[in-house]
Amino acid sequence: MHGSIRDGLEGLLAGKQTGLAEQELRQHLSSCEGCEQQLAAMQAQSEMLQLLRYPEELDPAPGFYARVLQRIEERARVSIWAAFIQSAFGRRLMYASVSVTLILGTYVVAEEALDGHLRNTMVSTQDTHRDIPVVGTEAQQRDAVLANFESHPVPGLHAQPISYEGTVQ
Repeated sequence: MHGSIRDGLEGLLAGKQTGLAEQELRQHLSSCEGCEQQLAAMQAQSEMLQLLRYPEELDPAPGFYARVLQRIEERARVSIWAAFIQSAFGRRLMYASVSVTLILGTYVVAEEALDGHLRNTMVSTQDTHRDIPVVGTEAQQRDAVLANFESHPVPGLHAQPISYEGTVQ
């Protein structure tokens, strides 16, 4: 089939080709047996597809949606929590749990107040300072490390002088 003709065949089948374009297509089809056979095959396919089309729109039967919703509700699983929420026992259990929680919470707050943990006291923080950077030669690095150790005293640890008397040097 010729490329220029192939583009116009769908329009010809749909009845959208008019005037000079339709006349040229029909003239070519009368002189070209291959294109004419292709057009006949396309028309046969189009007719078969038209037979498959349902003549009118289908609407669901009356009550269809109501029946679907009813089946969904019937098949819905009952939640385990429904036993607690919807039964009298469940409501009593819930109220008892809330009561126990409130009583225990009150007890904890009262005990903390007695211990002094709930007072509005300021907590002082330890003074912070910057350590000497450890850079430079090996001797400078050693001095910086010793100075940093000296600025962070360990409580309860007191340095005692060491006597070098009587040692061999």
